[in-house]
Amino acid sequence: MSKNIRSEEIDVKRLEIERSDYYESLDKEIEEAYTIAIEAKKKGLDFSESVEIPRASDLASRTEKLLEDPYLYFDSNKRSGPPLKIEHHLRELLQNHDRESAAIMIAIYVTKEMHSATGDRRRAIDSGLRVGLAVLTEAVLVAPLDGIGEVRIMNNSDGSEFLSIDFCGPIRAAGGTAQALGVLIGDILRREIGVGRYTPTVPEVERVKEEFGLYRANLQYKPPPEETDLIVNECPVMINGEETERMECAGYKEVRNIVNENGSFRTRVRGGVMLVIGEGLCLKAPKIRSHTERLKVPGWDFISKFADKKKGGDSETNEVKSRVLEKEGRYMEDVIAGRPVFGEPREPGGFRLRYGRSRATGLAAAGLNPITMEALGGFLAVGTQMKIEGPGKACAVTPCIEIDGPTVLLSNGDFVRVETHEEWRKYENEVLSIWDAGEILLGYGEFLENNKSLSPSSYSIDWWSVDLAESLDSYEKVESFAEIIGVKLAKLPPGMPFNGAIKRGGESRLERSLRKRNWVSYLKNLDLSWDMVRKISERFGTAVPPPWNLWWSDLPIQFLPRLIEEIVSNGKIEGSSLRIEKSVHGWPYSFEENSIGVENPILGEWPRWTDVYRHGLVKSSLMTLGLVHHHDGSDILIPMHWEGLLDGLALREDEGRVIIRRDLDSLVSETVGRVSNLLNSEISEDRERKIVDDYLADRSLSLVRRVSELPRWEDSVPCRIGARMGRPEKSGVREMSPMVHSLFPIGENGGPQRLVSEASSRGAIRVTVGPRICQKCGKETPHVTCHHRPDPKEPIECGGRTLTGPSRNRRGRRKGEITAVNLGSILEVKRRKLGLDRIPSKIKAVKGLISEEQAPEQIEKGILRGLHGLSVFRDGTARFDMSDVPVTHFRPSEIGTPWKRLVELGYTHDHDGEPLKNDEQLLELLPQDFIPSRLASDHLLSTCSFVDDLLIRFYGMSPFYMAKALEDIVGHIAIGLAPHTSGGVACRIIGWTDASAGYAHPLFHAAKRRNCDGDEDSIMMLMDGLLNFTQTILPANRGGRMDAPLVLTTRLNPSEIDKEALNVDCAWFYSRDFFESTLGQPHPKDIRGLMDIVEDRLGMIGEIRGYGWTHDSGPLDAGPENSSYKTLVTMKDKLDSQLSLGKILRPVAAGRVAKQVIESHFLPDMRGNLMAYTRQKIRCVKCGESYRRMPLAGKCIKHKSTSGGFSGGEMDSGCGGNVVLTVSEGAVRKYIQITEDIMTEFGVDDYTKHRVGWMSSSVDSLFNNDKVTVMTLEDFI
Repeated sequence: MSKNIRSEEIDVKRLEIERSDYYESLDKEIEEAYTIAIEAKKKGLDFSESVEIPRASDLASRTEKLLEDPYLYFDSNKRSGPPLKIEHHLRELLQNHDRESAAIMIAIYVTKEMHSATGDRRRAIDSGLRVGLAVLTEAVLVAPLDGIGEVRIMNNSDGSEFLSIDFCGPIRAAGGTAQALGVLIGDILRREIGVGRYTPTVPEVERVKEEFGLYRANLQYKPPPEETDLIVNECPVMINGEETERMECAGYKEVRNIVNENGSFRTRVRGGVMLVIGEGLCLKAPKIRSHTERLKVPGWDFISKFADKKKGGDSETNEVKSRVLEKEGRYMEDVIAGRPVFGEPREPGGFRLRYGRSRATGLAAAGLNPITMEALGGFLAVGTQMKIEGPGKACAVTPCIEIDGPTVLLSNGDFVRVETHEEWRKYENEVLSIWDAGEILLGYGEFLENNKSLSPSSYSIDWWSVDLAESLDSYEKVESFAEIIGVKLAKLPPGMPFNGAIKRGGESRLERSLRKRNWVSYLKNLDLSWDMVRKISERFGTAVPPPWNLWWSDLPIQFLPRLIEEIVSNGKIEGSSLRIEKSVHGWPYSFEENSIGVENPILGEWPRWTDVYRHGLVKSSLMTLGLVHHHDGSDILIPMHWEGLLDGLALREDEGRVIIRRDLDSLVSETVGRVSNLLNSEISEDRERKIVDDYLADRSLSLVRRVSELPRWEDSVPCRIGARMGRPEKSGVREMSPMVHSLFPIGENGGPQRLVSEASSRGAIRVTVGPRICQKCGKETPHVTCHHRPDPKEPIECGGRTLTGPSRNRRGRRKGEITAVNLGSILEVKRRKLGLDRIPSKIKAVKGLISEEQAPEQIEKGILRGLHGLSVFRDGTARFDMSDVPVTHFRPSEIGTPWKRLVELGYTHDHDGEPLKNDEQLLELLPQDFIPSRLASDHLLSTCSFVDDLLIRFYGMSPFYMAKALEDIVGHIAIGLAPHTSGGVACRIIGWTDASAGYAHPLFHAAKRRNCDGDEDSIMMLMDGLLNFTQTILPANRGGRMDAPLVLTTRLNPSEIDKEALNVDCAWFYSRDFFESTLGQPHPKDIRGLMDIVEDRLGMIGEIRGYGWTHDSGPLDAGPENSSYKTLVTMKDKLDSQLSLGKILRPVAAGRVAKQVIESHFLPDMRGNLMAYTRQKIRCVKCGESYRRMPLAGKCIKHKSTSGGFSGGEMDSGCGGNVVLTVSEGAVRKYIQITEDIMTEFGVDDYTKHRVGWMSSSVDSLFNNDKVTVMTLEDFI
């Protein structure tokens, strides 16, 4: 469909007015905060007299402000003239070209302008390359700043010049495409200003190959030596990099051109080189080739070899795609103790795939029934990460009440589907087996984003409803349908589902869209009977819907004759129930092989998931089919939905008894014989392979389709998705380790707790700080405002503003020098200035500073944070972390904000366009609104109180927040920031959730360059960031500017954010064509025209409003409040719960899980702890000093100053504190006993036993004297 059609299916006029009012309100709130912050900064009490978080409304503005200082200044040292302005030019390029082309073009523009103004080719390329990379990464990543180290013009062996780009660790965050395009842009730029191409020497090539062999970090693709050889030899630019790993190269250690700026050799592995070649040029070769061919860039023919290889790997043959879904077991490789496995790959009983999107899924978040979240040991809560089999690697869990929950077997034999929390509480302690985990809701967009073929859809009620709706294409059919379900025409939704107009003169597309939605919703919620299902199927050609459509493709075909025999012999109809007499006498069983009445399984053994030896063939078959039943003595009683069973088995009812309508024995024998013969011989033809595939995919369903009286049956369980628990959900304060209130250095003087009060009691302390010069008195001071007293007798400081002074430290990039600071006298002055009666006793500070200038933060801020119990992060802000969870619609009652308050915030209408009048109406979330966890309430209230105190006591201004309760924070602006980025996004707090996660629009998460696969991000209050963030105190090391709000996006533009959000589904229902297409497992791109996703709406109001969803999530905080992984205290408790759950989950082999836990968690941990013990240091418990070996004195010998700022003579004394080991014996032994208990209970293989035994012996050998045998009296008795 075209964009115009889609735009007419939403209420454009109303939504555009709401958008305009919304952004106007946001701009007003942000402007107010900036105005106050600018006034505060002008008082000269901070490092800068201006706010250090510049605002940006779009990508062009963000790029300029991120890179302006120093990369766009013509004189980067003095910064005397104005910087190069690129915002308007870049904005025009982005409007007329795709982002990659715009990045290349703006890079060329910047390079030419810089070269023209400075004549410095190296710096011109450097600036252009960083600008281009910033555009590619939405200008929110630190990659353009810290991902590139140096850009140098070096010499080939023949003396010609070439370009060398140093890639560093933070380049990983840019992703493979941006990494590879960075090399291409570098090549284009060097051509523009006349730098030659790179001609590597043999040692330079061999060095890269050696580094790939030594590199141990994760790479999505590690090229073999011949591919590495090709890339290094052919690439026109030298891919260089800083040393990032500990391993040193031995074969080619000192190589020409692999050197630092000072000429010293780089001898260790360069991680940036590995990333750019492996994950960039190799993996993203097709994208790079498209750009090189379009731009006609010479010298890049080599990339075609990788592009062709990748393409060929996908479709190099014309083989028919197998119907049997491939198992993907990567998620099972690293099973962590205490984090359960919920289903093995494609195993029946695991999560059944259901297509769709709830209002709380998408962007890698998946939906589960809240009962499933409870039933799986309570390990899954909102925001908990699951590692899954596909389509992506992981997802965050959110609730969805419209999909199936678990089906469980109880200890009394009852087989029930749990549908309510009350039922689960009733059955919880009687569960013998969780036979089926229920459904998992995943959207089309997840497959599109992960470039995975669609899996076949189950014939769910969703498919049935659109199947029927599209068949009701005439009034005669609608009348016939009404007659079948016994409803008057007036009670049906108006009109026909997909054709015709309701009223004379036609209807708008918006009205038509609403009519379709109403019809599909009506059909999905229809209360059906078997008679209705049968007649609808016969009249309109629909397949049998659930719950009559049983899980036939799970049931071995050889079970059918015996099952039919039992039902015919012992079955009878009692009212609405089917009773099968004497079918569970003596249950549960312990049958031996070949004793269940059916012999010679086609595949050599009966599938584990049938558990037939324990339950007998009849009960096992019914459970495998998912048919709910109860035990009544020795009988099985099936209360409902058994009619589909009889029809599928070619049986029928006759006066209360069950009789055979058609004999299946010959059909079963024919199928078994044909498939067995093929499996026992070598399959050579596609036709033969298809026969086997069809059996493995359909099993009993193939016979049901042949013998049923109904025209159509579709598979109800074609796809299962294996999963295990990943990270638990997070909702907590972001703290440095250990927690800190003040970024003021006190060295070792604060004791083990780093207390400012203890440091101040020691007189003048010596700390490393950078020099600053007071502009008022001319004296040197380390503080932002001069601490010297004009009158030493009066506790009044000079207070003059200071500027960075000349550093006398010639070593390293940091400017600090050891200085004596009389902290006690400074604190007294600050106490008086702040108007406090006393200084809080528990203010915690840092030992030292790691910024370039090593200038301490104003200690007044630390005092006030201590007063309000607020921790500080390394950039001076107070953060709160929450797991990312998407939401597009909400109810006022779900977020605790009254509807009248929401009207004030701009929510005037619900999602149907009705005026907002109560707390239960459903509203569409505005794209930059945020719903944090209630667990953040104390922190955010403390932050608001701290900021108000700061404004009053420190800046001498009026308070800003005046927040006394949670409702006072609603409406205020915060900053959302992801840890790997350097650009914040403005958001507005509108309410609260009881979940341990933060709900926000998918577009907002994507603007932070995040998805919702279980990661967490932070928020900070806007005024806190504006007043307290400063680049001066950021770490000076590589990546130090990561996780810092260097720029703030105030308006979210969907066309300029991470493209994953553009794949989010927006439809209210999936079409019949979509469901039918999935049966062929097409690539998602092949059926794009059938879907409504965000990308199709770009450039109109539909890109941020008018989203649809197919399934209701229910309450946003449904399910466990916290994962059991967080509530269980000890590792033993977590492990016991994990393995206990594994024992009752049908799709999980608990023994396999136990073995995997030992191999992927316990053994590596024991080995690591053992090595750590042998390499550990000795630490003083008093001052924290560490030693490689025990001091001869037996105690800490570190000298400390007793007074003054100098050392030596009687001025110094030894610490004398006790010294202890940093790794204890208990830490080494902690998993040994648990591991041995697991092996005893689950009986792991001999190889694993020997490995554990060897490790245990090694530990015993370390702590016990092998030469001394300790004997007791018992040894002689």
